[in-house]
Amino acid sequence: MPGGHIGVHTGLIRKTRSESELGGVIAHEIAHVSQRHIARQLGHSQRLNLQTAAALIAAVLLGSQDPQAGSAAAMAGMAAPIQQQLGYSRQHEREADRTGVRIMADAGLDPHGMPRFFERLAEASRYAERPPEYLSTHPLTQDRIVEARDLAERARPEDPFNSGHHAFVRARLEVLARQADSSSAVAALHDELRRAAGPTERAAATYGLALALSREARRHEQALALLGTLAPLHADRLYVLLGRGEILRRAGRPEPALAAYAEARSLYPGSSAAVYRHAETLLQLGRAEPARRLLSRAVRDGHDAPQLLRLLADAAHASGREAEGYIALARHYHALGERETARAQLDNAVRTAESAYQRDRAEALRERWTP
Repeated sequence: MPGGHIGVHTGLIRKTRSESELGGVIAHEIAHVSQRHIARQLGHSQRLNLQTAAALIAAVLLGSQDPQAGSAAAMAGMAAPIQQQLGYSRQHEREADRTGVRIMADAGLDPHGMPRFFERLAEASRYAERPPEYLSTHPLTQDRIVEARDLAERARPEDPFNSGHHAFVRARLEVLARQADSSSAVAALHDELRRAAGPTERAAATYGLALALSREARRHEQALALLGTLAPLHADRLYVLLGRGEILRRAGRPEPALAAYAEARSLYPGSSAAVYRHAETLLQLGRAEPARRLLSRAVRDGHDAPQLLRLLADAAHASGREAEGYIALARHYHALGERETARAQLDNAVRTAESAYQRDRAEALRERWTP
């Protein structure tokens, strides 16, 4: 989008089969930004608009003498710029493919992920009555796929990077998406487990099936037993530890859930999700002060996601620390771009401040955020 923002829909993660396929799509979009395709397209469009206007004026003048010739000229005048625009767009797509493959190789990802996903996308839309809107601006011709494959072959690093996280994120999203549309996640993950090829894919499908059994069928103990079958390498993954904590909470066993979240925080100190789930469970147990301390430390250490700030505000209010809660809430709204609401929360913080330090802190933030 304008401004260089790239949005990733969860559906894209569900459709890609590897980290490199997802990386291929994102690298392609980064290339659109780095090559300034939107700005160039807008400049080109302005020139075409002038040409179109001139062609239409000429058609009107011609139509006053010969209506049929004028109509034909008008249609030609409108069709030519559209064709030029499509050609320009396709030129940008190929340029983004070439630049994107280089970006993937520089990042250590397997550039073959880009043509592999192109092939899957083309195959999925081959028999559709109406091709996806995406393909009108991103046409997937066989030549384009072959060219991307050749580029990937030349650019492929010797040892492509693969964290193994993609399969677990994808399994979780599959469960959440099927729960949202009321289809059976248990059946879908059973199928995934049967089709899984490698050990990571089998472990991810097992993890997803455990989540589905807990969320959909409320078979919490069976879900925990299933997670217990994972090899140590996979059992200590962040998603599995958080999943175990989630299932234990659903089973009404909050203390073991806290232990799972503590282990996740210990093994993955950079994980905001582990901090959030741990603090959320403490709050549900009425332990507001330990939750507040945990969240305050995390925010000081750079975990400043809006969700964490909102939870910190709840924990601070529940602990009787009103001003601290309002400051956290202000930071939450400011992170979301709601600046007027953020400044209103700072006014509340000044009003309820328990010390000169809190008052000065709130006023400093308000001054910084005021245009």
